Amino acid sequence: MSEIVATAKTLVRASPEAIYDAFVRADLMSKYWFTRRDHRLVEGETVHWYVGQSEDAFAIEVRVKELVFPNKIVIEWGGGKSFTQVHWDIQSSSDGISKLSIEESGFTGTKDEIVRRALDSTGGFNQVVIALKALLEHQSTINIVDDHL
Repeated sequence: MSEIVATAKTLVRASPEAIYDAFVRADLMSKYWFTRRDHRLVEGETVHWYVGQSEDAFAIEVRVKELVFPNKIVIEWGGGKSFTQVHWDIQSSSDGISKLSIEESGFTGTKDEIVRRALDSTGGFNQVVIALKALLEHQSTINIVDDHL
């Protein structure tokens, strides 16, 4: 079986720099995705992204592998021995519109577990890009992690 990759792609009416910053800067990311208790992403460092705002919120370990301003972000995230790789590609298109692609790969487990995790991730990343578009295009905050069921 070939590797299954979770993918979300969209056009965003914002510059690559604004999109990049929205994922790298903790103060911006917390407006639409994870509430974070750390600072911006720094290549080579490990940070934690939290599900919820409580002191005992579930933490996801994030290893920052590569940052290329303003076009590329690569992380590994997960916990224990189960980490996947997430790759953001941000390209300028035209008239203030950028192309954003997010891909997650490296899922492990049984065939059914891999498919389930990839489908869940695809749905999750598509929610993320919708919330990002709301923030950057309309200055509206939609925190999808807090509202996820």
